[in-house]
Amino acid sequence: MKVIKGRKDLAIFLQNLDHSVIYRNDLEQYPTDAETAATVIFNAFMSGDIAGKSVVDLGTGNGLFAIGAHVLGAETVVGIDVDSEQVRIARKNGEGTGIKFLQMDVSEVTGHFDTVIMNPPFGSVVKGADRPFMEKALEIGNKIYAIHNLKGIEFVSKFYGKNATVLRIERLGIRVPRIYAHHTSDYSVIPSVFFELKSRISSQLTTK
Repeated sequence: MKVIKGRKDLAIFLQNLDHSVIYRNDLEQYPTDAETAATVIFNAFMSGDIAGKSVVDLGTGNGLFAIGAHVLGAETVVGIDVDSEQVRIARKNGEGTGIKFLQMDVSEVTGHFDTVIMNPPFGSVVKGADRPFMEKALEIGNKIYAIHNLKGIEFVSKFYGKNATVLRIERLGIRVPRIYAHHTSDYSVIPSVFFELKSRISSQLTTK
């Protein structure tokens, strides 16, 4: 794997990973653009939550966040996705890294991780599809870095506020290519929000 010297380097590296050519609208799948992924991962790195840490990527897709964490020095990395095709591509992208890419529903994930990174379903197609990811992240992770739709910021902020310390909220624009029949432009930008959190649920469970 290439040595990464900064956020721009990381974005260029991630841009070259393979992507699926088939996406499932019922799972609200879309490729996270490399610039957004690099911003989130590098923020986690600068906060001390990547290098030497155990990291899990929930809804890993093609392995973007997981591989980004690996090249920035994570000790162990696991990528989880329910879709076998996404896991196949992630394994291909991460060949030789030692990253574990596992096909399973997010509800089945167990263990404890220093850091959770995720861009879960926004709940726009299936209402509440984001909630299992949020609950699982707070259960298994000490620090969480998560992207959500800006439209849902009120609900997401309230949910996280009850169960975690919110350390950062930052607006992002996710650049999504035309991958579904209802898309009318070659690319569109989804107004999104990025959360950095410290879970209170996870810390309570690990001290019992």
